[in-house]
Amino acid sequence: MRRLSAGTKAFSRRRFLIGGAAITMMASHRAQAADIRYRLGLSQPEDSPNAIRLKEMAENVRGETNGRMQIDVYPAGKLGSDNTMLAMLQKNEMEMYMGGNVFGPLVPVTEMPGLPFTFKSSTDVFTALDGDLGDYVRAEMMARGIYAFRRGFDNGFHHLTTSTKPIRSVDDLVGMKSRTPVQKMTVDFFESLGAKPMTFTLSELYRVCKEKIVDGQTDPLGIVLLLKLYEVQTYLSLTNHWWSGFTLTANAQAWQALPPDIQAVVEKHADAAALAQRKDIDKLNADALGVLRSKGMVVNEADTSGFRKSLAAFYARWREIYGPKAWALLEARTGRLG
Repeated sequence: MRRLSAGTKAFSRRRFLIGGAAITMMASHRAQAADIRYRLGLSQPEDSPNAIRLKEMAENVRGETNGRMQIDVYPAGKLGSDNTMLAMLQKNEMEMYMGGNVFGPLVPVTEMPGLPFTFKSSTDVFTALDGDLGDYVRAEMMARGIYAFRRGFDNGFHHLTTSTKPIRSVDDLVGMKSRTPVQKMTVDFFESLGAKPMTFTLSELYRVCKEKIVDGQTDPLGIVLLLKLYEVQTYLSLTNHWWSGFTLTANAQAWQALPPDIQAVVEKHADAAALAQRKDIDKLNADALGVLRSKGMVVNEADTSGFRKSLAAFYARWREIYGPKAWALLEARTGRLG
């Protein structure tokens, strides 16, 4: 057998090392190319339970998939207003989005859990949304190209804040300029009570209150605290008039393109994030009242009996809009409305 010289051995070793490095680089490139990277936008602040739990979800997804799936979370409207982000989601320019009361113009039945004086607690809402009513709503969203994750996120029950006077009865709402979400149903509610609703997204809320474009607004206690609305609103009138929440969504095409094993991982951690966020919100809203009082807000209990008496025609209108099947699923949980 021919013996290799020391120089030949060194050359062969260098060639082996160079070849090995090239193979490693190629493998690394293939792994990087196989990674899936999605963007997830939301309008809630960086320190909100929504943003915190979604970032936690993204970290867990990346860890369990060994980096195959990365979800970059952009809170505080960094990718645009809610309307902008919803449009991006529909066009698959952004793969995932967490939205609040913004889906109504596109999928009207998404508004149903927020009908005024319908549910008594968040637990009641989620029992309905985790069941038949939620299945119906999610199917309607899917038909419009939006995949909605099964577990909803909480926001809580709404109250009224104002800069001009407290709301003690329905008469105090007459003529009041009130910010409301973009949904037609919420606009109709305030109009039915004699107020003058003005639609603005959550990202615009502080500004329109500060500039006194509106006199008041509607939100859960936690949002009033997180957005520092106590700086621009004086009175807090406790009404519990409707519930609102958040829905984690994905562009249907983007979702269906994911491998089934990655879908399962994302679903698993999305469920966990939603359940944890519900507990966060429950505590946030429970603690917020005392904090808002300490910030100088003047708090009163409103008499909502007059609110309810004004809503018979309102319920009749929205029963026609949502359709008999959806309404029957709702009343199966709530009892007869109107």
